[in-house]
Amino acid sequence: MSSSLFPDTRTDLTAQLQQQLIASNRREYGIKYDLLSFANPDQRAIAEGERHKLLQWLGERACFGYAGTKVDCNALSPGCRCCGDGAWSCLFINGRCNGRCFYCPTSQDDDGPPVTNGLAFDGPEEYAAYVAALGFSGVSISGGEPLMTPDLTLAYLSAVRNRCGKDLHLWLYTNGTMLTTDLCNRLRDAGLDEIRFDLGAVRYNLKKLRLAVGCIPTVTVEIPAVPEDEKLLKRKMVEMAESGVDYLNLHQMRLTPHNFASLTERGYLFIHGEKVTVLESELCALRMVRYSLEHSIGLPVNYCSFAYKRRFQHAAARRRAALTVRVPSETVTEPGYLRTFSTTGVRYCEAVLLQNPSYRIPFEKFVLETGRALYLERRPQTPDLELSDEEKGSLEAGVPPERVARFERIESGLAEYF
Repeated sequence: MSSSLFPDTRTDLTAQLQQQLIASNRREYGIKYDLLSFANPDQRAIAEGERHKLLQWLGERACFGYAGTKVDCNALSPGCRCCGDGAWSCLFINGRCNGRCFYCPTSQDDDGPPVTNGLAFDGPEEYAAYVAALGFSGVSISGGEPLMTPDLTLAYLSAVRNRCGKDLHLWLYTNGTMLTTDLCNRLRDAGLDEIRFDLGAVRYNLKKLRLAVGCIPTVTVEIPAVPEDEKLLKRKMVEMAESGVDYLNLHQMRLTPHNFASLTERGYLFIHGEKVTVLESELCALRMVRYSLEHSIGLPVNYCSFAYKRRFQHAAARRRAALTVRVPSETVTEPGYLRTFSTTGVRYCEAVLLQNPSYRIPFEKFVLETGRALYLERRPQTPDLELSDEEKGSLEAGVPPERVARFERIESGLAEYF
């Protein structure tokens, strides 16, 4: 984990790249795009001013980790550390939920099998073999709502624990509405190390959460930073600390086709990027981190930005696949790409682990101990790029030329406002 005193946001995104991201967002939403209220220059300037002041204050008191995309990293849950290390597998055990959270990014109407990174698993032992083969140090069970299928959830938890041993960190995401004392005990006995509650689904009611305190070793609250709930959340943070909550994780809200109507009707200002995000959500999260430190609440608060998720979680998936197929002449870069030097320059590939090969490019078979076959493809990201002697020397010295920088380094800082 990297950290610095005050890693402010980048300000050098080229106009061309910004236009490419805007065009991509326009394509995703089609004619609905024109219904979105994007922050205008004056609004962005005000927001950037506030964010700058918040980051300056936090820079003297908080730890900025993961290239400045995560605040505060002085105390992160064990699961967050697994994620940050790139050693985490998230299994979506089901695709249905009994909650109706307005900010939910997915439709929650999928009846398919458990899935992770596009790979479906029909049985617990098969998934446990996958976790062991890829060397994960952490596994989370998500959904949907995992407690809507308690026996299935418990079967996968037990299989992973039995196959991978006690050192693997196991956690689960839930809205908590279906948790009982008996189920909490069964989750603990299956090897669950950490349970995370989305209290936004129950208007921050801690009744069910308290069942887990003293039963499950680590109790975390993980919620999006909802701007209009800021005053309520400040009060609830105190209640969480008094109730025995170990960590509070705040996420940045993002727009998807599923939550489009519910987010737009709330009058939020949106910001462009690799995906469309809510401007007020980030500012709310940073204010909450400051509030927790300023008032010595005793509850570690971590802001997990969309920039972190997009850059570090994607890099981790690429890196796992790349390390599986890498040959001695190749280097796996920080963002997870395979770099190969040629006689005249360099080229980059992305390794992708697939359920079935695309047959468009060569692939390798990867067989689990259960006999299940997965497939690895090397997808070219660049042609052979000619490098001058100076550029090659800089690259070998760890200072990549600008035209290959995105394949060599994870971008630092929170996302720009544009």
